[in-house]
Amino acid sequence: MFRKHSRRRLSFLLVLGFVSFATGVGNVTAAEPPVFSGPQVGESLPPMQAKGVFGELKGKTFDPVEMADGKPLLLIFLHQKTRPAFGLIKAIAGFAKTRRDQGMRTALIYLDDDQPEALRWMGQIERLLPEKVAYGVSVDGGEGPGAYGLNRNVQTTFLVANEGKVTANFAIVSPQLQVDGPEILKAIVEVSGGGEVPKIESLTPEAMMRRRPARN
Repeated sequence: MFRKHSRRRLSFLLVLGFVSFATGVGNVTAAEPPVFSGPQVGESLPPMQAKGVFGELKGKTFDPVEMADGKPLLLIFLHQKTRPAFGLIKAIAGFAKTRRDQGMRTALIYLDDDQPEALRWMGQIERLLPEKVAYGVSVDGGEGPGAYGLNRNVQTTFLVANEGKVTANFAIVSPQLQVDGPEILKAIVEVSGGGEVPKIESLTPEAMMRRRPARN
C-alpha cells in the first residue's frame, strides 16, 4: 500500500513539474527584447534638418548638431504627443537649460507627417516649454531623419552627446518621469562638468511652482 501511494505521489509531482515548466510558472520568464531608436553609444550624430518654431529660428531650417558645435548636447525627439512624454521632456529639458553655462545645449525635434499641423501645435504650447532650447519640426516627417534610424513605436528618444558622439541613448516606449528621469539626468550631468544629480522630486511641476517667485 505504501509503495502504491508513493508511486501515485511521484507521478503527480512529475505531472505538476511538467505543467509548471510548460506554462512558465516559477522563476522562468521570457526577457523582453531591447528597444532601439537612434544612433547608439559611441556613434556619431549625423547631420539633420529641422524647421525652427520660435525666436530667431522661427521659419528657418537648422541643424541642432551643427549648432552645438561639439559642445555637450541633449537631442530630444518627440514621436508621439502624450501627456507622460510631454511631462518627461519638460522636466528634463528644464534641467538641461540650467547646465548651459557648463556648455550644455538642448534641442527638441517633433516628428510628424503633417508639418503645418505640427508647427501650429508647437506654437500653441510655446508658453509651456522651457526657454533656451532649440525647438523644431523635422523636415523628414514622422520617420525623422533617415540616417538616425529612429523607431516610430517609441514615444520619445533622448540622445545625450559630446563632441558629436552619443554618450547615452534612451528609447522610451512608455515615459515615466520617476522611472526614466534619473538616468537621463545622470547622463546630462556627466557630459556637462559633473556635479550633483538632482532628485526627480525637485523637477515635478509642483516643486517648480513652489520655487517660482511670487508676483506682486
